[in-house]
This record gives sequence, structure tokens and C-alpha cells, in this order.
Amino acid sequence: MPLVLAGPTCFADEVPGKPFKPPESREARLQVRSIRFEGNSIIPSRELKTILSTKETRFRWFTKAPLDDEVLNADLERLRKYYLSQGFHHMRLLSHEIQPLVGNNARIVIRLDEGPPMMISEVRLAIGEHPEWQAEILKLIPLKTRRRFTIPSYKDTEKIALKYLADRGHPKAKVDMHGRLDKGTNLASVSVDISVGPVCTFGDIRVEGNEAVSPEVVLREVTFRSGERFSGMRIDATQQRLFNLDLFQFVDISVENMEDDATILPVRILVKEAKKQTVRVGLGYGTEDQVRGQAQYEIRNFLGDGRRLQINGKASAIVQLLEGRFIQPYFLNSRGSFILDGGILHEDQESFENRKIYVRPIYEYKWHEGLVSFFGYNFETNRLIDVDVTMASRLATDQEHQEHFISSLIAGNTWERVDSALNPRRGWRLLQNVEWATSLLGSEDDYFKLTLEGRGYVPTWSYGVLAARLKWGEIELLRNSGSVPIFKRLFSGGSDSVRGYPYQRLGPLDDEGNPIGGMTLLEGSLEWRFPIRNPFEGVFFFDFGNVTPKISRFSWDDTRYTAGVGLRYLTVVGPLRIDFGYELNPPEQNFFSPYQIHFSIGQAF
Repeated sequence: MPLVLAGPTCFADEVPGKPFKPPESREARLQVRSIRFEGNSIIPSRELKTILSTKETRFRWFTKAPLDDEVLNADLERLRKYYLSQGFHHMRLLSHEIQPLVGNNARIVIRLDEGPPMMISEVRLAIGEHPEWQAEILKLIPLKTRRRFTIPSYKDTEKIALKYLADRGHPKAKVDMHGRLDKGTNLASVSVDISVGPVCTFGDIRVEGNEAVSPEVVLREVTFRSGERFSGMRIDATQQRLFNLDLFQFVDISVENMEDDATILPVRILVKEAKKQTVRVGLGYGTEDQVRGQAQYEIRNFLGDGRRLQINGKASAIVQLLEGRFIQPYFLNSRGSFILDGGILHEDQESFENRKIYVRPIYEYKWHEGLVSFFGYNFETNRLIDVDVTMASRLATDQEHQEHFISSLIAGNTWERVDSALNPRRGWRLLQNVEWATSLLGSEDDYFKLTLEGRGYVPTWSYGVLAARLKWGEIELLRNSGSVPIFKRLFSGGSDSVRGYPYQRLGPLDDEGNPIGGMTLLEGSLEWRFPIRNPFEGVFFFDFGNVTPKISRFSWDDTRYTAGVGLRYLTVVGPLRIDFGYELNPPEQNFFSPYQIHFSIGQAF
């Protein structure tokens, strides 16, 4: 007898099969070493395992997965419902078996018969007022002929159709869905009847809840205007733009007159302002910079118009910074911002100690979400307080107490599409920075510096994430004589670089093993981040890289390779990590151990 579905929330109520009796309780808690499914030819075992509360140990030394009879019995019922939602109305659980293994370990074997799936024989979509949209909606909805009928795709079809119509000026559209499932033939026919409703336009736009922030600051982020054709996509974009201002802790956009026959729809934007002044403090630890701290004092809506003023401070064993930052949004156009940075930076690196005072006005342009470009001017005065390099290896620009005045143009681009800023598992990042220091702008050092970096993240189902990184850096002298100061050169090695080497010690070294830096840099990494047991993750990594004094001396034969393992503890502020790296082809004269241990916060890239 066929089943009839009306509306997107209907389910069939019965599944053949007898309920299983839970196994007798065990005095000793068995550990689930593995879960195996037999008889599933369409839905893969890795997908079925994700819906179970019973888990298996991935690495017997690090994790435990105790067997609970009640949880297992609930999992079996959960499997029935899942198969039903995926279109298997004849699925039967044949048996389940707990097989003892070595020690206190056991394997769970679940045998089932999927039976034939419910296939879609026909999808009828009627949209009388705009038949030209029929083909587009049919492409977007997940219900397709000759595909398996599933409850999630049935529900999503209505949502997708309504969103499509709302984005084209029809927010009052109605979608009437009916599904007929024949368990005898295992065929499903679905009808989707759409009434697009009237064309609607945006009415008056009203801002509420703002106090110190003027309505103009809110309204200039609105991507639609009164009288324009309605678009749900523009409402979503407006809400995101308002959140990005960092002026509000709450933004709600509601459309009025949706229940009556009106076609002019007023829009109400309700905001709740964030605190005007905030203080942020953070602490951390790393093998290289040891204890590190940072603090920020920010005034939002400084002098009105959405301006922001920040005072930032950082301190560690390597870097101490005090910086002021002024941000003027909507500079020249709606996507541009003017940023003025200035401050004092003290660096105590492996081979030098430098103090820098700088001023940096920048124009930043946001092309779209994820792609940002900047162009600016950099003026800095540097004083080399100490240089810990042998006299034979020092260049003319590496003298102690020497001062360097650098005047340069800077530019860069950041283009990213990642699912998480702190711990990305899918997507990519492209980073590019350029600096041109020239005597035409009054600089004492003439050079051109370029860095390019790409990062990629690919999920591997339930087996974790494959991550890769490639970085290239180059400095070109613009005068035949002279050299680039040591604090501007390129260095490699360390916890965020090639992890088989100590911090900055991959590349040219003096006779005592102190890093000199170079003019060309190549770095790359490939790592597999795999789950152990929440909140722990493991890592296998392979890094390579090299730094050379000039590009003409770069050779793949001199590239250094390292490999290692790591452990991650996932937190809301990013993973805590420890990495163990080993040099695969150490240099002939090695001043340090081929083994390196790095501890830090955040992923290596």
C-alpha cells in the first residue's frame, strides 16, 4: 500500500524487523576496538559510524571506548530510523554480535539487509507565473529523478524553492509539496506546486536600539533601498556587514507586513550596541618566545562615524610592542578604510637586537568577503642595539649601534576561504606582501622584498584533515653595492616553519651557529591532522625548506627535509600543540640536535 507524504515533515511510521534485546550486562567494561558492518552496500560504514553514540578506539594507547549495552541498543534503533530517512523502507537488522578480542577488547559486528531503496520516478514542479524559473529551481533542489528519495532532501526542497523566490522579489511565495511512496514498487513520485505570490518591494527602513551610534552608520551598511525589488540575499548580506563593524553585539532584521496582502514591506533593523570601550587581555606560551602576553584597549565609534581607536601591547622573550591604531571606515568609498599605525617595536632575535619606531598610513580595500587588499607607506627608524654574529660573517649593514632610516611603499593581498579562522578544516588561504624601499623616498636602504604563501585544507571524511603550505620569499637589492640589514632578511626554522630545526636556524649560519639570514626563502609543509578522541588530535607532518644568501645560489639539492609527529588539544581559542621534528638530511656541520620539540598555541599554519 503506498504511503502519501503531504508537506515536508511527514515520515512513514513502521519499519519491518523485530527489536533486539540488549545483551546481558558485563561485570568488566569491554573496550570497543572496532565496529564492523556487514550487508551495507549503498551507505558506507564510515557514514553509519557517525550516527552511533558507541564509538571505537582509534589508537588503543590513547583512547578508551567502553561498551554500554543500553547505548548500543539505542544505536540499533537509531540505525533503523536513519535508514528510513535515507529511503530504505525494507531495511532489516539481522543480528549484532560482540566478538571478544585480545585482553578486554571487543569487536561489534552489525549485520543488516539494506533492501531496495526508494527511488524517485518523477518530480513534477509547477510554477505558473514564471515558467522560465522552473528549470533553474529543478537544478537547485536535491530531489532528482532516478535518485534515492530521502527525507532530508524532501525537506530541503521547500526551503531552497522559497529562498530562490525570495531572492527574486517574491517573499510571499507558497510551496505545496506532496510525495507518494509505493513500497511495492519502491518508486516515489513528488509534486511541487509553487505559487510565487506578488512582487514585493522594500518599504521604509527603520533603525531601532541604537544610542551612541548614529542611524547613518547603520544605514550605510544596508545593501538595499526603499522602493527596490525585495531580495532575501541582500538582507542576509546587510546583517553580516553590520556584524563586521564590531559596533553591535546583536543585530536582527525583520520584514513587516508579511502576513497580509501588502506588497510594500517595511524593514526593521534592531541593534544592540556593544560596549564603547573594551579591554582584551591574553596570555600564552611557546617554546621560542616563552611566556607571551598581549593587551588591547579599544574605543569604538571614536568621535562618531564608526571610527575606532586601539592601543595594542605585546610582550614576549622575542618581541615587545606598543602600538596605536586609528581606523576610519568608509574612506573614499563604501569598501575602503584608512588605517594609521604607529608605535615602538623591540626585537631580541637569535642574532640581533633591534629597536624600531614606525609610522604606517594604509588604505585598505575589501573587494568582497575574504579578499582584502592594502596599499600604504612605511617610515621607520631602526637602531641595531646588538649583533650576535661573528665579525667575519657580518655585512656592512650589521654593525652594532648602527641606525637605519627606511622609507618604503608597501602593498599586499589576503584571499581566504576557510571554515574556521582558528582551526581550519576546509578551504584555502593566499597571502602576498610587497615592500619597496627606495632612496627616491629618502630611504637609506634600497631593496624590493616579496613574499608569497598559499595554504590549503582538505577534509578526509572521518579521518581528519590534510593540510599543505608553500611559501616563497625573495629580496632584491636595488643598488650594486650595499646589503640588506639583518632585521629585514629572511629566516627559516621553528615551530611555525620547518619543525626539525630550531628557531631561525635553517639557512646561512656563522662559524658559531648563529643565523645570518638570507635573500631567498622556500618553505613547504604537508601534514595529516587526524582525530584521536575529542578533544585530542594527532598530526603526522613533513616539512622542507631552505634559505640562501642570493637567488642565484638556490638549489633543490640544498633543501632540507624534516618529518615528525604532534599532538593537539582542541580548545575554544585554538589548539594547544606539541610537535616533535627530526632532520632527515641534516647539514654537514650541524650546531644543534637533529631532534626538536616545539610547544605552542594554534596550528602551525
